[in-house]
Amino acid sequence: MKNIFVFAMLLLLGACARRSGERTSQQQDENFGNEAPLIFQSKVLDNDSTSRVYVTIEWRRIYDEQPVQRFIKEFSLGYIITPDYTSKEVIASRTLAVTEQTLQKTGPGSMAFHLDVVKLTLPNAVLTLHATDTRTGQRVTHMVALKPMSGKFHEKYAVFKSNSEFPGMKTYFYQQDTLQIKSLNGVRKQMTVYRYTHNFDPALSPMATAGKNVTKTLQVDTMFTLPTNALFVLAAPGLYFFREDTNAVNGIGMLIVDKRFPRMTRPDDLVKPLIYISTNNEIKELVSTQAPKRTLDTYWLRLAGNNESKARRTIRAYYRRVAQANQQFTTYKEGWKTDMGMVHIVFGKPDQITRTREKEVWTYTQNANFSEINFTFVKRPNQFVDDHYELMRYVEYEPIWYPTVEEWRTGIVER
Repeated sequence: MKNIFVFAMLLLLGACARRSGERTSQQQDENFGNEAPLIFQSKVLDNDSTSRVYVTIEWRRIYDEQPVQRFIKEFSLGYIITPDYTSKEVIASRTLAVTEQTLQKTGPGSMAFHLDVVKLTLPNAVLTLHATDTRTGQRVTHMVALKPMSGKFHEKYAVFKSNSEFPGMKTYFYQQDTLQIKSLNGVRKQMTVYRYTHNFDPALSPMATAGKNVTKTLQVDTMFTLPTNALFVLAAPGLYFFREDTNAVNGIGMLIVDKRFPRMTRPDDLVKPLIYISTNNEIKELVSTQAPKRTLDTYWLRLAGNNESKARRTIRAYYRRVAQANQQFTTYKEGWKTDMGMVHIVFGKPDQITRTREKEVWTYTQNANFSEINFTFVKRPNQFVDDHYELMRYVEYEPIWYPTVEEWRTGIVER
């Protein structure tokens, strides 16, 4: 057996992950489970009397060099504003004029625009953006929470790449990226920047109701100051936290990653996500070995009963899920370590998402192991990121979780 087996598979997977990752957004698309043709991402910035909503659109499976012209021809855009996610009361509505001036090309098959919404007197509201295919009538929606803005640093400032008019929609950036943190009014402020190298733990299983003792404080590796509006490059990987006021709880957090991310290619990295489908003894063997490549090959071939074709299929599927989790769910730690990332790796895309201001519920149906299962993720406060969700854990998941894990261990990956 050649010890390059896993890595040859991952080279093939790498090209796939780059193409598929470029089309996959944070879990914001209301038709996420139904392979919607358009993928939306959004970010809201406080612009004094208005809230500016930045929106990016990725057109799934379309890599047209002229996406803007084609989108204008085939789609119409509009929005409604309601008091909450489930409310049917329409506070405001508008049809958006989509032109080559308002919709900018950001890449093959990808576009971006922004709109300004007058601040409402309501404590909360939800803007539902809808894109309608004028040929088929198919509609894709995307919900944006319009929260009360209090002028805090992380509400008025965002991270921009040096060559972009639009803020970064994800919480990770690359070591080679030239970045700047700025507001819409251009006010210059001095920031204190903290770098952490803490290795965060992966998610606990859905049955771990007792939880785990979590470190309440993080050791600061480096601290320095930086002005807003200035260009900078963060060469060292890790978690960075930007604050205007050192006494403030919240700020802007970002993860700096190497060029391989969201893929994994190093032997030590490839072992880590296997914690979700492996026994304690298997993980111990994988992390303590002096020959990681050979041991990893042996692991996958043993699970596949020495069937190389089945092993290849399982490797591709598993690490594709890991890359997707990193792409979609990275927060202050890598996406595969988050609760949403764990569920996505093991179960895949949910068939339905129900969202409220406080939580998301993922529903899976049509599986041989169950008729229907729900995973509820509750939004929790987090100083580094706005969208931090934790899974509600129950011991009742056990008869569903273990059979699904066993499918991975026996090479049944088509679900």
